[in-house]
Amino acid sequence: MEKTDENLLLEAVRGDEISFTLLVNRWEKKIFGFVFRYTGNREDSQDVVQNTFIKAYSNLDKLQDPASFPAWIYRIALNECRIRFRKGKRIRSIEIPLCEGEAVQSVNSCISAVVTVTPEQVVSGREDLKRLSTAFYRLPEEQREVILMREYQGLLFREISEVLEVPLSTVKSRLYLGLKTLRRLMEETS
Repeated sequence: MEKTDENLLLEAVRGDEISFTLLVNRWEKKIFGFVFRYTGNREDSQDVVQNTFIKAYSNLDKLQDPASFPAWIYRIALNECRIRFRKGKRIRSIEIPLCEGEAVQSVNSCISAVVTVTPEQVVSGREDLKRLSTAFYRLPEEQREVILMREYQGLLFREISEVLEVPLSTVKSRLYLGLKTLRRLMEETS
């Protein structure tokens, strides 16, 4: 039987490094996906993810409620991203893959999606993705963060509220304004 995050956390707090390693293995891809979309750079993302888990391990005893681990680990990752870019590094626009991870049900559906697309559609799609990426990084940081967590990471509004430590209504308004601004920026570049 697979242990829950809560069980692994309790064991890790008691000093069981293997439990923490299992937790890292379970969450590493999700956190990397979030950070990569935030930073736009694979090397920066790897550094931020590593720092995130080091910080999490160092502060395990400060996590009051093991059930809040997802919000806690995203909050640490978000803070690490913010710290990194306050030090002078700038976010770059990124190329969003057409077929990626959780958005695709299986490798076959990804392949069939590519096979049934004409070359013109591929070029047009890439141009749209580039415009979207550029527009996305022009959004205010607080709107970009909410869109990232909701649309790309699939977090619930309640979870985003916990990560950002803001009221639920603030999360919803940032998402609404962010999507509205994103749409406007996309229209300006078409």
